[in-house]
Amino acid sequence: MKKIKFLGVKIAIITLIIAVITAGSFWKLSGSTFQQETTAFVEQIHDLATLATAEAYLKTVIEQEDNKLFGKEIGLNVPGTKRELLLIVPATVIAGVDLKGITEKDIRVNEEEKMLEIILPDAELIQDPAIQMDQVRAFSEKGLFRGEVKWEEGFDLAAYAQDQIKQEAIDTGLLQTAEVHAEKVLSEFFGNLGYSVTLTFKDREV
Repeated sequence: MKKIKFLGVKIAIITLIIAVITAGSFWKLSGSTFQQETTAFVEQIHDLATLATAEAYLKTVIEQEDNKLFGKEIGLNVPGTKRELLLIVPATVIAGVDLKGITEKDIRVNEEEKMLEIILPDAELIQDPAIQMDQVRAFSEKGLFRGEVKWEEGFDLAAYAQDQIKQEAIDTGLLQTAEVHAEKVLSEFFGNLGYSVTLTFKDREV
């Protein structure tokens, strides 16, 4: 009887060990599968990065006045030396949501309910406005000692024009448009795969 009882204890211990090993293996397998799924979602989102953008064509007006006498700057408003410049500067501006910046930490996957929760970075201007220099238009009142307006003077104001266009792009809601595009792209893409998507931008997190 003792041998039978001892044998029963050994069988119970072995069974328990097998159960623990099996559970551990299942947990590792499940965790690995979840990690693979999340990584796959991240890679798919990265591939959509170029679609989450918005483009605008803007024109800004720059006014400038100076005083020159024989080509040199002067501090006095001598009659015939004052010139007013009016530059109309067109540019293309692109804003976007940096989907390539999304990591596994920004995604929650509920495979049973086919739901995704994704935290997106805020939209931003992707690059400096691309000024179309060949379309810059200049208007001026030339003074007595002044020559014609040169295009190079418009080029010197490019940096100022870019800053002004950036602000105008933001004021017109280009960043919000880019975020709407990102939401639409991700919702439609994962919707076609059978997932419902909840998107949150980082500046809107509670």
